[in-house]
Amino acid sequence: MEHTRLTVTLQPGHGTLARLAAMLNNHHVLDLTYTTAPTNTATAVVCVAQSDALRAQHKLRRLVDVIDVTPAPASLGTVQKADVPHVLPQ
Repeated sequence: MEHTRLTVTLQPGHGTLARLAAMLNNHHVLDLTYTTAPTNTATAVVCVAQSDALRAQHKLRRLVDVIDVTPAPASLGTVQKADVPHVLPQ
């Protein structure tokens, strides 16, 4: 199954992660990482099935906290290569 990686830049706030997760509830999400920075920005990297990517991107752009959504093709191993801290199961 082909996947797309959506990099979401947003302003963190109370409930931001919950709104992000709720928005993606109906889509096949392979992985979601969420990091915050001291500059009052956050980055979420979401890997979704390619068939859900366009719809998920449009839904994410409607969130008030979202600044930008950047799609990129992804393989199943992309999550491990992302520039975001990620803990793999052992």
